[in-house]
Amino acid sequence: MIKVLSFRLQDKLLGIETNYVKEINRNVVYTCVPRAPKKVVGLFNMRGQVVTLFNLSYLLGCEVAHEKQNSTCIILKAAPNSPNQAGFLIERTEDVIDLADELCEEPPANVDAEKYEYIKKVARLENELLMIVDPILITGV
Repeated sequence: MIKVLSFRLQDKLLGIETNYVKEINRNVVYTCVPRAPKKVVGLFNMRGQVVTLFNLSYLLGCEVAHEKQNSTCIILKAAPNSPNQAGFLIERTEDVIDLADELCEEPPANVDAEKYEYIKKVARLENELLMIVDPILITGV
């Protein structure tokens, strides 16, 4: 059994295992970084710590909407002894879901592996599929 925080991004249902989540911040005002790679949206100050925000839409190959200030983001737990804080922008959070192991499987082998590079598992829910992202691959931390 795993606990997953579900969220929406480009009207897709995605999730992240709760043990990777530090907190959810709403109305985040961030600073764009000149000449940063497209996967980085910007930086923001979270109670005195600089947090790098990643562009999950871009990484997943979704149509990239223009990011807006005052967005919602998921802040990830930092690795032990690491000063690096990271997170990614989302549209909105949904529910925390308890998923039985038998509902989860690897992304299908017959799809473009590059598009699913950041997807760890796919879960079958009653009305739709939930793609669970791998935060370590997203942030590299």
